[in-house]
Amino acid sequence: MLLAASAIKTITKSLDHQICPALDIAFPQRYFVKIENKERPFLMAVSTIKTIKPIRKNAKPYLPESDGKPMAETDTHRQQMIDLLDSLEEYFRSDPNVYVTGNIFLYLPRDEESGEQQSVSPDVFVVRGIKKKIRRIYNMEIEKKAPDVIIELISRSTRLDDLGNKKVLYAEMGVTEYFIFDPLKETFPDQLRGFRLKDAEYIPREGTPLRSEILGLDLVVENGRLRLYDVKAGERLRTHEEAEADRRAAEAEVARLRQELARLQQKTKK
Repeated sequence: MLLAASAIKTITKSLDHQICPALDIAFPQRYFVKIENKERPFLMAVSTIKTIKPIRKNAKPYLPESDGKPMAETDTHRQQMIDLLDSLEEYFRSDPNVYVTGNIFLYLPRDEESGEQQSVSPDVFVVRGIKKKIRRIYNMEIEKKAPDVIIELISRSTRLDDLGNKKVLYAEMGVTEYFIFDPLKETFPDQLRGFRLKDAEYIPREGTPLRSEILGLDLVVENGRLRLYDVKAGERLRTHEEAEADRRAAEAEVARLRQELARLQQKTKK
């Protein structure tokens, strides 16, 4: 069951401020949302969730593609996002049924009661089993599938979202694996957290490195950066730039060997 607008109406606010001791984060407001007769914590940050109403009955609603906000919190966050997207796109380049994207609006199925449609914008997400193509938005009503893996790059200003409402929302959507990386060490001293869905709840992942069973990749923190490793090959995934540099180096080596072979052949003829 998705966390729709009708579910949010059941929220009741607790009387006192709450603190998450494991993360040493003070949450100014803590709410509890009743889903399937079960109360779950829900940290409100409504600005990240959009609701779109049809202009008229049975009309197709307008789904915005941008909210005018910058795509990342800092240069560090932006470069990390680009590197992860590059690496994943390069890794799945030959598979036509793996879609890799990030920082676009992901629209949830419409709430049947209100007719509203929520959206969220994950930093990086991967969906297996759907066609690889350019999309302006990702609409679950059309695609009929939630992302399999989501990676969020947390910051001081987004930590309530990433650890609160997004975590609850992604679990309700059925996102199997959820990873949170802190490029600037503002929330996690060891920078990386991982969760896997079990019985509609996220269970923290243990161990180092953190492995994505869905992707077949290890998530490894190296010199403060999040890098991905191919489990079978034991090799670090390359970005487009790194892959292109490797191809140029290989082509240059082939050209050198051909010249050397030609020189040896010429020398033999003499």
